[in-house]
Amino acid sequence: MSEMSSIIPSSPASSASTLVASPMPSPESKIRSLEPVEVSEDDKVEALRLKADANKAFTSHDFPTAAKFYTAAIEKDPNEPTLWCNRAYTRMKLEEYGYALSDATQAIQLDPRYAKAFYRRATCYMQVLKYSAAVADFKKVLALEPKNESVRAQLVSTQKLIRKIEFEKAIEMEEEKSPIERCHEIIAEGGCDVDTSYAGPQLDLEDGKYKITYEFIKAMIEWFKDGKTLPKRYVWEIVLGAYEHFSNSDSLVNVELEDGVTCDVIGDVHGQFYDMLHLFSLTGEPNEKHYLLMNGDLVDRGSWSIEVILTAFAFKWLYPNYMFINRGNH
Repeated sequence: MSEMSSIIPSSPASSASTLVASPMPSPESKIRSLEPVEVSEDDKVEALRLKADANKAFTSHDFPTAAKFYTAAIEKDPNEPTLWCNRAYTRMKLEEYGYALSDATQAIQLDPRYAKAFYRRATCYMQVLKYSAAVADFKKVLALEPKNESVRAQLVSTQKLIRKIEFEKAIEMEEEKSPIERCHEIIAEGGCDVDTSYAGPQLDLEDGKYKITYEFIKAMIEWFKDGKTLPKRYVWEIVLGAYEHFSNSDSLVNVELEDGVTCDVIGDVHGQFYDMLHLFSLTGEPNEKHYLLMNGDLVDRGSWSIEVILTAFAFKWLYPNYMFINRGNH
């Protein structure tokens, strides 16, 4: 498996017998040392075979299958740190950073000089915004491999990022207005009116306030298919409309499904607009008899992220009790 720091060696203590933890740790749990595990030669051979299968699946970018094979290998030989470290990398590819952190930590406990495990854990810390913890692990890698200039560059850039964040916090104004409040002010001041040349879908205007309709959403989707964009004012109105419902809801929303009501879950569309529309064609759009949950990771990667999030927010604005959106890590 290749990474930015590809020169980091394999664990020098691969065959050492030491304390182990559960092969399926929780992403939030701390690694707990158990009694030493006796591993037979047959199990070690089987673990190597499973590891080879896992490596093959990983190379083919079949990360879920790779994770399963690494898990099976760990069950055969839980004393082998490379298995934990490889599964950590696989879980990073699956964006399961909590699990990956746990696996990398287990590999480090099995081999405290395992530079690659420290590097992978540092990368996970970066993804979950724990920059100081990442710096500590980058420093550990450099202590083990002083000539690793790639990691040294990452350490320096992370330290600069921490200083930048601390500086921004220091100069942040306590009375700074929220973006939502500022948007309302700009609208009231006439600074975000719809251009008269705009000829696309029209939001209804009632008593000086825009209202969304199902017809607008359908026309907006077709407008997006043609590669066209909405005016900034309409984008603001959709975001503000959805925001009003989100801000009035609890962080954890309990949804009761009455008799005759169905609910479908869509997850991880990652900015793929046509994939989302295809899923809508399979599940149906939200309505009083069909609830829809978009389960995070709506944007990022795909080139249609704006269209995806605006469509989701538009349905949330129109159907706040039928359309639900969970926050992802993007």
